[in-house]
Amino acid sequence: MGKYQFTHSWRLQTTAQAVWERISDFEAIEDWEGVTFQKVYHHGHPHGVGDHYRMHIRTRFGYRLAFQFSIVEKQECALIRLEATGDLHGYGIFRLKQCGDCTVLHYYWEVQTTKPWMKWCEPWLRPFFIWNHNQVIYRGIQGLTQHLKLQLP
Repeated sequence: MGKYQFTHSWRLQTTAQAVWERISDFEAIEDWEGVTFQKVYHHGHPHGVGDHYRMHIRTRFGYRLAFQFSIVEKQECALIRLEATGDLHGYGIFRLKQCGDCTVLHYYWEVQTTKPWMKWCEPWLRPFFIWNHNQVIYRGIQGLTQHLKLQLP
């Protein structure tokens, strides 16, 4: 129990380069309401592979999540793959694809909750956890589109 898989896709009226510049520099993301990033380890790889970050999320229901993630793969303007440990354990993949004058941003997130209270309550609160996840993601895409001065898709 407590395992979740999420898939999100957005079509943004901008270049893959513009989206990449924003999503690939986690510490610079300041417009994602309720979410903060802190680099805790710099591996030294020129593209950030091996770097570790601490992510804190304040959800709409008031509970907080904290986890560490590491960058395991990066392909400029195309892919970021990360692995997470902490309150959430699993992995995420961002994919970007230029389609004419738009960029398709696709995000896949597969995680398992590790907080004891979440694992215990999961059979009853699963719909609320999913709703909360979707709210966090919505605030993220809202911040991204505001930063890039785009219409929210």
